[in-house]
Amino acid sequence: MQERALPRHLRQTLTVTHWADGLTTIALRFRTGTKSIRDLFTEAAPPEDCSAAEFKAAVAERLAAAQELVDAWQTYSYDKRSSPSPYLDGVKVGFYDGGTHDAVTHATMTDACVDFLHRETYWVLHRRRVV
Repeated sequence: MQERALPRHLRQTLTVTHWADGLTTIALRFRTGTKSIRDLFTEAAPPEDCSAAEFKAAVAERLAAAQELVDAWQTYSYDKRSSPSPYLDGVKVGFYDGGTHDAVTHATMTDACVDFLHRETYWVLHRRRVV
């Protein structure tokens, strides 16, 4: 008997659960110093066919349930010593390259952190600016 493939939305849900958990905890795990930031992002990369909306929804769910993750990402952003790169400053997110660019002010720190994680993920993995 041949197994039926799961519908796309269920496959994505299963995949999203895996990568979003890993991605949202990178700021905590990076502090251990055992892996590079690029290695951590590569291991937790979202699926290639993950849309921006799917990415943000999966990340928002996890960050909303754990304020300590938002705080960890704020510390990570403040501690960054690289430029150009995305930044998170409270409810403000943008891209720093000798000055601020593409800045957006969000209603909450969690919303800002979701935006920052989206930008940071694509910057670290692909050196691509997204807004």
